[in-house]
Amino acid sequence: MRKTITFFILLFASVSVWAGDDVITASNFAPQAMLAKQIAPGTTRSFSLGNSYISCDSKTASDTHIDYCKTPNSYIAKKDVGGHNFRIDVNLFNLSWPKTGNPEGAENWNGHTLGGGLFLSAHYSILLEAGITPMLIQWLGPFYIGASYDLTLGHYFGTDEKNEFDASIHKNQFTGSLNLGGGFMAFMSNHGIGFGTHGGIRQIQILNVGYKQYTATDYRSGNRINPEYKGDYQIKEWIFYYGLDFLTYSNLPLLKESNSKGHYGLLFSTEFGLRNDKKPLIFFAFSISLML
Repeated sequence: MRKTITFFILLFASVSVWAGDDVITASNFAPQAMLAKQIAPGTTRSFSLGNSYISCDSKTASDTHIDYCKTPNSYIAKKDVGGHNFRIDVNLFNLSWPKTGNPEGAENWNGHTLGGGLFLSAHYSILLEAGITPMLIQWLGPFYIGASYDLTLGHYFGTDEKNEFDASIHKNQFTGSLNLGGGFMAFMSNHGIGFGTHGGIRQIQILNVGYKQYTATDYRSGNRINPEYKGDYQIKEWIFYYGLDFLTYSNLPLLKESNSKGHYGLLFSTEFGLRNDKKPLIFFAFSISLML
């Protein structure tokens, strides 16, 4: 069963990535916010699987009937601008405060009013993209603020004239993406359930390496000749977004536990981008995070 689930996850990720442009965006800071709150005693690591979708809502110029994506920093005369990003995030290191007297099973199951932390995570995206993310989280009661900065190095591929994957068209890209925002979380006492929301502003990029197009035909052989590489573009923009979060976690008073190991948290998070006439970008993301 585990192998079957892994296979379908990888299959979905591969289809999603190769179905469109490459999407580069900063990570969600909600999982690390739950670690900083220390709502599930002793949890210090998070593992996240997430998929984000970004596209540009095309417009049509009435005089020329050209489909295009126009934002303050880009003008792309092309249909179907957009793509998916399937990524895996793993928390490598964290320094949280305040320190609990018993990190394996703290008595304060409501979390810390002034909990906070510094985090360092690594991420990987199919096909060949990896990076690290430093992050800062600080709580004040049920509210928190967060900031993260993704440093990403990727090797991206283009398509042939049939819009199929072509390894001969490729490009290396190093990017930085900032995510600033905050959130709110309410916890149901003695039930191990939390509901919340978060939002902010993040940097996004839509990258297309380009495609190969043959411009002539050898009439003696019938083969297409004179390949040209065209169609590459890169959109860099800021986008406002909001998110909804649902958390379930091990709960000490409900389970009548004391000073025990093995606590966990499971966070489901969705994010939606806010578009306007100047930034016609559509953004959606969903992630599942396990905290141990």
